[in-house]
Amino acid sequence: MTGMEQGAATTKNRILREAERLFVERGYHATALQEVADRVGITKPALYYHFPSKAVILGALLEPMTTELQEVLDDAVAEGRRGGVEELRRVLLTGWVDIFLQNRNTLLTLVRELSSAPSDSFDRLFAVMERAIDVGAGPHAGTAERVAVAQAVSAITDPVALMPHLSDDVLRTHLLAGVWRLLGQPGAASGARPGRPRVVSPGGAELARELHASGAHSAQSIADRLGVSRATVYRYLKTPPP
Repeated sequence: MTGMEQGAATTKNRILREAERLFVERGYHATALQEVADRVGITKPALYYHFPSKAVILGALLEPMTTELQEVLDDAVAEGRRGGVEELRRVLLTGWVDIFLQNRNTLLTLVRELSSAPSDSFDRLFAVMERAIDVGAGPHAGTAERVAVAQAVSAITDPVALMPHLSDDVLRTHLLAGVWRLLGQPGAASGARPGRPRVVSPGGAELARELHASGAHSAQSIADRLGVSRATVYRYLKTPPP
């Protein structure tokens, strides 16, 4: 990636970050693109170069989250082939909780402004969630079990957006405890594998941002390279550089 391309990627990420903050602070419809440009420190025409409308910005906020949900879903399916449906659910739901927690503002904006979300972006997200319910229930599941898995997916989504006063750690603990009770998997939490380190060096954080901005690396590949969890990568990508 050339220096010009890196600069464009950085500007694009700054636009997304500031737009997301304004959508939460003021609401999607009350936020003007001029305000976003002012927050970023660019002109409105420069913003239009990257994003022609607010709807496109909202779609761009949804797309990375949806991609990460899809990657975790694929990982869960692979684990399920080795460990069965309970292991699939453990990988799926713990991974999705981490993604939702790292995208709390995006999720809140989506809940508030569902009708404003671009249809293609929302359709893709909905399709990933439908597939998660299908594979999480298992191929021979009846109606009751499918409904329970759908409830579990909802249970780790809505509270993340609707309970902003709770910290990530507190919310994560209670969300997972609740879904394991709902699905009758009381040992899922205690049987979880030891996590990777939750912090990286400043140089590692900068490398993570550069790799992500290049568009050639998934969060999982960055996590593997740095030796940390995917959730840790999400946290650093969401945190502005010092």
